[in-house]
Amino acid sequence: MKKNIILALFIVLMINAAQAQQKLDLEKLPYHTSIKTLLKDKDTYPEERELASSLPCLTTKSVKKFKFGTLEFTNGSQSGSESDLSSTVSFLFTDHTHTKLAGLVIRIEKKVEAKKVGKYIAAKYGKGTVLAAVPKPRATGEVLGYPAVFYVDKKTNCTIIVADNYTEIDGKPDFSTDLFIIANGIKVADKGTTDTVDERLKRSYKRLQE
Repeated sequence: MKKNIILALFIVLMINAAQAQQKLDLEKLPYHTSIKTLLKDKDTYPEERELASSLPCLTTKSVKKFKFGTLEFTNGSQSGSESDLSSTVSFLFTDHTHTKLAGLVIRIEKKVEAKKVGKYIAAKYGKGTVLAAVPKPRATGEVLGYPAVFYVDKKTNCTIIVADNYTEIDGKPDFSTDLFIIANGIKVADKGTTDTVDERLKRSYKRLQE
């Protein structure tokens, strides 16, 4: 009986290890190249534009199929259910045929997982540049605001922005994190402007501080 239990535990561990190996590491994505083969069977759906960046994208709520370095995520929202507030990963492109990867947006809605994102990036890249500071608690005690910090990854020539969201849902405090990784120099999709996505994002978060 004891041997059967040990064997069963070993099988479970082997299955978990195999599943972990199958996860696509989002930290190692090759920018400016096609990643269609990497996204095969990842449950992505096309969107005309990702709102913050303006770029066309492929989005998925199946975040458990990915990892970011040592970070791993689980599907769903803070309540654990799959909903409009579920965590998502959006792969950004410069065209609607999704030929070359221009960036990445990871939105983590679960507080425990979201808190780890900022710590991981800060530990790897050091002190970033503050775009918007963490808001001070109001007289009533709640914290509301959108602090953000940006970093530059010289190796990949990307701008990284960690944007936290201190909000309220149904009168209860909520916390989530948006992680933007944008290849530098990528132009926004809006016509009549020379803005780059990384500069627009930085300006947007600075304005939230004003």
